[in-house]
Amino acid sequence: MAVYQEQRKGRKPVWVYNFMYNGKRYCKVAGATKEQAYRAELKKREELFEAEIGLVPMINDLTIDEFSMKYLKRCSHKKSIKRDELSVRTLLRYFQGMKLSEIKPNQIQDYILARLAKGKRGSTVNRELACLKTMFNLAIKWENARKNPVRDVEFQKEPPGRVRYLKAEEGKRLIDCAADHLKPIIIVALYTGMRLSEILTLKWSQIHINDEEHPFIELTETKNNKVRFIELNEDTISEINKLRGNGSEYVFLSDRNKPMKRITKSFHTALKKAGIDNFRFHDLRHTFASHYLMDGGDLLSLKDILGHSSIKMVDRYTHFSRIFKRKQINNMNGKFT
Repeated sequence: MAVYQEQRKGRKPVWVYNFMYNGKRYCKVAGATKEQAYRAELKKREELFEAEIGLVPMINDLTIDEFSMKYLKRCSHKKSIKRDELSVRTLLRYFQGMKLSEIKPNQIQDYILARLAKGKRGSTVNRELACLKTMFNLAIKWENARKNPVRDVEFQKEPPGRVRYLKAEEGKRLIDCAADHLKPIIIVALYTGMRLSEILTLKWSQIHINDEEHPFIELTETKNNKVRFIELNEDTISEINKLRGNGSEYVFLSDRNKPMKRITKSFHTALKKAGIDNFRFHDLRHTFASHYLMDGGDLLSLKDILGHSSIKMVDRYTHFSRIFKRKQINNMNGKFT
């Protein structure tokens, strides 16, 4: 047995096992006591031995059809369930009838090639692979699979996401051309970077503007399920205040005084009147991000405002940060010479 205590700076010491088995090293933090580490090492050695001689734990090896039904039922609460349902239907057309244990990396690679041959984009295939990977992770957890074959498959490289944004004069023109019920929605999107779903489901209880120094919106039902706080400027506050007293808990109402569900038709009408082509509502979010950086904002704070989990998600806006830096450097002309 090879266990030892490992000291960690600023943290409690832990016990680690570290041993070789068939030429491969196994090292892991195993517990807070020496006894826990010994037991963990013994269990790991037993697992390796049983796997070597074929005595592996029994699993309920379902077909992918059966497991898909189980997965969709247990994960029906996910925000991405509609996307998952679409991916599952596509995956089943290829893997239908196969046991989970029969799906290997080479078959998944064949699936990728078949999808690409049909003209599907790499990003589409990646969403399907991500769904399959999640399914296998849960299959392991639910004792329906031993391994996740998707881990040994390389995802498709994707080009940077598009950044279509409006210049300031285009944004003003779009607001001027929008119907009355749409104007405040566009203004909130341009000044906050909020998603359309976050705007349309906004409640008065989420808006905190009594504190004049730090007025903000509190978003609780977000894409990544993390609470987000959106700072508000005077223009946004003014626009929101115009809607007060509508008799509803929701801020944005339809002409029937019900929470607004969609704005597709009126938004397209406004775009046409404003002479703006190749533009989606989500691009208002890109517009906010682009102008935020061009006006001196930084990528790290932008990540938090937009609610992204990683700085990589805002890398697409790096160019706009460089524009601001160039302006600042040019402003230094003549300072020392």
